Amino acid sequence: MYLRRIVWLTALLVCFGLVAPASAQAPRPKDLQWTHAFDLACRKLGENDFTEKTQKFGVEAFRDANNSLGLYLSQTGSLAAAPNFADLKIPLTPKSPDWVTGFDLQARKAGEKEFSKTTKTHAMEVFRDPNVGNWIYVTDKGAVATTTSKTAPAGAKASKWVHSVDLSVRKGGVKDWKDATKYGIEVYRDNSSGNLVYICDTGSIAVIPDTSDGKSDGKAPEWLHGLDLKVRKANEPSFTKETKIYGVEVFRDGNNANLIFLCETGSIAVAAGPQAAKAPTTNVKEPVWTHGINVKCRKYGEKEFTGLTQTFGAEVFRDDNVGVTVYIGETGTLTAIATKQ
Repeated sequence: MYLRRIVWLTALLVCFGLVAPASAQAPRPKDLQWTHAFDLACRKLGENDFTEKTQKFGVEAFRDANNSLGLYLSQTGSLAAAPNFADLKIPLTPKSPDWVTGFDLQARKAGEKEFSKTTKTHAMEVFRDPNVGNWIYVTDKGAVATTTSKTAPAGAKASKWVHSVDLSVRKGGVKDWKDATKYGIEVYRDNSSGNLVYICDTGSIAVIPDTSDGKSDGKAPEWLHGLDLKVRKANEPSFTKETKIYGVEVFRDGNNANLIFLCETGSIAVAAGPQAAKAPTTNVKEPVWTHGINVKCRKYGEKEFTGLTQTFGAEVFRDDNVGVTVYIGETGTLTAIATKQ
């Protein structure tokens, strides 16, 4: 159901140089600490069994020494910020991931009222990372998402549709909503793990423990505020006028108070938010850039890190309006996690 990557001893303490800070006066950030890696298999739609031909994605795991958060990165550039890495002793003897279940989820486009035969269906698998106690979800396109695993898997159980939302997002630097792009997002409950799975019509996913037992009050989402996030490409030393700016909107899911971060690319992230936050946010604080990273990920079957290994640039911000740390990659992939300030 998966193939574990063979990791050479010389790679156990691999660290990656970080992008130079935007300000020459800023202290140099600490290096990422590589912890372990997986090759995760995901069946395509209609593929009933795992076989030797089942596609597999390389996934690396790191600890960000700047904030003690974990970070999963797939070979497609998809990011997933993770808990439970702060006390991890490195180097570790990694354990293989446990496959839990797999399912197919439909995601309607914005304005599509009913599920139909033409609605896009996305295949995904669910694993548990025993090294840190996290769930890992991977789709048939190599998108990854993670959240903490507080309970043991309940066995392979069906997923249940909970509710859906259509959300709009402006491009970076644009204040007017006139030309905002609208995306459809479905919310399902994974009964195997007790997590809510948010899936955008683009195929981007985010997961978070379900605190409402899958109940939905049918409440509309509330827009809180927008963010403009600058992201450098791998090894781009400084922020310039040409550096890409991505627009990100922050919403609160009215059914459970989860925060939904939506990037103009259609990438989504979900994080626990403050219950008392008013919508829209008053006296909005600008996002605080903390550091940038260059991070490598080996493709499936690539045993060692080399000069040819794919490198992705990413930036890390704090949204102090809601107490969340946001990672955003150079391709506009987004991940977020609630953090204490």
